[in-house]
Amino acid sequence: MGKQFIGRYNRSIDNKFRLQLPPKLVEEGENDFILSCGLDGCLSVYPRSSFDKLVEKMNDFDYLDDKKRAFIRLTSGSALPVSLDSHGRISIGKDVAEQFSLSSQVTIIGVLDHFEIWNPTLYSKYIASSSLAGFGKGL
Repeated sequence: MGKQFIGRYNRSIDNKFRLQLPPKLVEEGENDFILSCGLDGCLSVYPRSSFDKLVEKMNDFDYLDDKKRAFIRLTSGSALPVSLDSHGRISIGKDVAEQFSLSSQVTIIGVLDHFEIWNPTLYSKYIASSSLAGFGKGL
């Protein structure tokens, strides 16, 4: 099993649409990532090895199933390879940032085999509206 992504981080995107990844999310030697349209309005970021595993799973999907076909199209159609620069940043790009309402501040959350980049307001609304909204209160 590869790296497990957990935790929540608040970060900034600079004026060139670069995002420095939290060191805990970058495994030694892992420099290549895939940006892809996530679910619920976020941007998903997969290490190349995790995305390759996802593609293997999608190859086994029944393409005649409407929901699985839509997931394949959404995920693979939006896939964009990016690499870490020498400062541990990935370039999101203006178009992608605008598509996901990402501005200067973002919330990054670990989601086991990948991590997600959220507009902080949208993430707060998602948490408040989810069925698990009260889950963290006892932690």
